[in-house]
Amino acid sequence: MKQLIKKAVCFVLTGAMIFSLTACAKPNTPAAAEQAPAAAEEKITLNVWHQWSNDTNDLRKIYTQAVEKYMAEHSNVVIKTDTLDTEAYKTKINTAFASNSADVDVFYYWGGGKARKLVESGKLLALDDYVKDGTMDKILPGSTTAFTYNGKVYSLPMFSWNMVLYCNKEIFETNSVKIPETYDELLDACKKLSAKGVLPLVVGAKDGWNAAFVYEALALREVGAEKINGYLSGSAKFDDPGYAEAARKLQELTAAGAFGKSTLATSHDEADAAFLAGKAAMRLMGSWFAGAVYTNKDSKVQDKVVAAKIPMSAGNGSATEFKGGFIESFWVNGNTAHKEESAAFCKYINEVMGKAAAENSMGFAGWKGDIDTSKLNPLTLAIADQVKTQTGSVLAWDTSLDEAATVTHLEAVQALFGNKLTPEKFVEAHQ
Repeated sequence: MKQLIKKAVCFVLTGAMIFSLTACAKPNTPAAAEQAPAAAEEKITLNVWHQWSNDTNDLRKIYTQAVEKYMAEHSNVVIKTDTLDTEAYKTKINTAFASNSADVDVFYYWGGGKARKLVESGKLLALDDYVKDGTMDKILPGSTTAFTYNGKVYSLPMFSWNMVLYCNKEIFETNSVKIPETYDELLDACKKLSAKGVLPLVVGAKDGWNAAFVYEALALREVGAEKINGYLSGSAKFDDPGYAEAARKLQELTAAGAFGKSTLATSHDEADAAFLAGKAAMRLMGSWFAGAVYTNKDSKVQDKVVAAKIPMSAGNGSATEFKGGFIESFWVNGNTAHKEESAAFCKYINEVMGKAAAENSMGFAGWKGDIDTSKLNPLTLAIADQVKTQTGSVLAWDTSLDEAATVTHLEAVQALFGNKLTPEKFVEAHQ
């Protein structure tokens, strides 16, 4: 009996040892390795801000598609986007960067004087260390001028723009009015169209930058690009007689009914909608608007619009000088906790947006490489031909001046529209 018990115990112990050794060996077998759970990938959230708040905005659509593609290719990155209308967006940016805000990682903004204070106060991340991978070789020469401060590059271009006088040729033909090439013809057209109950030139002057576009176009023709750029850079005074003359002409157009009865009641989006609905003869806007003429679902003016230059005057400007250039792009908050990831996304979104905008008739890319021109509409092709003759340009003033000067400028222009400021007082405000 004892002998049987001893054999049983030995059998059990032997079996236990074999089981133990087998269990210890399992993690090293291929089957076990395949069944082991993989380490969870760390997710990084980048907060990105931009100003394309309208769902019908083509740039917003391009951005959204680009972000979806980026997240699909970078499974560890989540892009969280916030948007506001232009003026509210500018306020949000100013508030955020009044302190060392970490609420945003990458954001849309303007170069030149607009970003200068942010750079000087150390709020932005210089990209020099992040573009040594050949990125700069992909960019058009001269396209980073507005993004370079003290020899350092803080952003990369998306696309350039040019100011265009969009004219609904059907309205002009129906009312036997000539599309204007000079200021006198513009004034005459506005008088004739207004007398027939047609809104001559729709301006979203409720938004200050829309109002400023009109004055700045007139000033370009009265003063000339060289002197205006001198003023915007701080190297010249606001003392050319052409500045006051441009203000006088704006008020002359107002009196002629050029902008309708309530000159400050219409917003930017409302002005765009009015022109696209065929309710206005002209719209002074950037080249990006050419895309909306053809792609906006509410547009009723496809193939009815021509791209005219800013009408000439007897001032010191030239017909080959334009308003526009490379100025808008995405930047990186210097206080971001994810510098490398933010810089990578910044490079990506600027290039994708630039090329897509060029392929969809909204601008001219700042990046080299093949651009598919097969989808370009006639308006964009016409604007591109105009750009080829360019000898000088001036950026929008609110992207060149610092914040305080910008506020003064926009408020003064709106006061001109409302006839609450004389041309002389307008000049004094800027001096």
